[in-house]
Amino acid sequence: MLKLEDYISERNRILKKEQNLFLGSTLELNEKESKLDSHIIQLKCDELDVSYQNSEDFIPRRHFFKCKNEIENSKIFKILRDLPKGNSLHTHLLASVSIDFIIKNITYRDNAYGKVINSVFKIKFLKREDAEKDGWVSLKEMRSKQLNFDDWLEKQLSLIVDCPQDSYPSLESVWKKFKGTFSAVYDMLCYKPAFEEYYYQSLKELFEDNIMYGEFRATPMPLYDLEGTHYKTEDFFESMLKVEKKFKKDHKDFIGARYIHSVYRRISSDDLKKDLEEIILMKAKFPKLIVGLDFVGFEDEGYSLLNFYNDLVSVREKLDFFFHAGETNWFGHTDSNLVDAILMKSRRIGHGFALSRHPQLMSLVREQNIAIEVCPISNQVLLLNEDPRNHPAVPLLSQGFPVVICSDDPATWGASGLSYDWYVAFMAMTPKDCGLKVLKQFALNSIQFSALDDVDKKEAMDVWTKRWDDFISKMLINL
Repeated sequence: MLKLEDYISERNRILKKEQNLFLGSTLELNEKESKLDSHIIQLKCDELDVSYQNSEDFIPRRHFFKCKNEIENSKIFKILRDLPKGNSLHTHLLASVSIDFIIKNITYRDNAYGKVINSVFKIKFLKREDAEKDGWVSLKEMRSKQLNFDDWLEKQLSLIVDCPQDSYPSLESVWKKFKGTFSAVYDMLCYKPAFEEYYYQSLKELFEDNIMYGEFRATPMPLYDLEGTHYKTEDFFESMLKVEKKFKKDHKDFIGARYIHSVYRRISSDDLKKDLEEIILMKAKFPKLIVGLDFVGFEDEGYSLLNFYNDLVSVREKLDFFFHAGETNWFGHTDSNLVDAILMKSRRIGHGFALSRHPQLMSLVREQNIAIEVCPISNQVLLLNEDPRNHPAVPLLSQGFPVVICSDDPATWGASGLSYDWYVAFMAMTPKDCGLKVLKQFALNSIQFSALDDVDKKEAMDVWTKRWDDFISKMLINL
């Protein structure tokens, strides 16, 4: 039997070896960073110590709708808001702008009308005569007749409810409402002036959260105006570029944005062929903006990537893949998309929630250096994982896998930017004594695994490094 001091020595050796495997552990902090690291770890421990007395007090284990305000009051969260987080790599464009902004700005525009279609309240911009002819009602009129109309409207455009457990008793029920929120805003945001205001705000919300670049999952939107003009697909991309150019002029440290084309999982093979033909043509016209392809939608009721193998491999040389895969709690069922995402050379995998159940796939992910886009709040709100301490990405973090923390559809649950997801990941998915190293690695990974070309990636790293150094200095002054 080992003597106590030998036992303690062996114990510490094992723990240290595990610590050295965790994401970010290989980074070397300078003197200034080390000082801030100690401060952050102390704040983290202070916040966690309260939770050890009663696990009900642990903020991230409660539903995001119930704990958002407490997150915002956290000292750790306030640091994360100021911390340069690099790039946002997994956000769906139609859920990227806060509902509050949409309601207060876009829905108060003239000629905004509403109507229930297939149990979904939709908003569209119309001339008065066209609206009345088709049964649309002015939002201005609705507001004059319904008390707290904007509160009601928030619930139509988001998942936010007072009691999520009662409103969404199953994964299928929350996904049904979730899909409805995209349908609710779609016609409204296809109005060209509204779309351009919306997209500018989307970039602004990233920038205000200390993010310098964003990649958006979307489909080309059929833009229109009140004069009856229906714009072409290329006009949608021209609008994106016009807004980005203006935003970069207004915000000198913003690197830019890119578009990842999203295909709905239940698409037919014939429609997919047409869709791919069009996006390849658009890629030729907008080679820098359009960077890749993804499949989106509820995996449990969608087709496997394998169903589209021939069509996908035919465009692999022209479009990078960034596939959602393994966003499921099934084992040996819909999680087989992970195999296909890896074999088809997806550069990143969206969610990868089921990955840690598959040792062979984990080996391939590490070997091929495929980044996993982890979206902890999305996984909680969409009922894959109730308590992020039990998130299946924790084993990936603990073994130093390439992970990026992402936001998915932040506006749908009342978030914005990346700080909320970073907070949940940092507080619930990393060890108590894990501090600035993992946060720095999150940011570095977001740059390394972005779709930026080498020249733009170098620019992004230069901008981020300066902002990082400024952040460290500013934080130390205020200690």
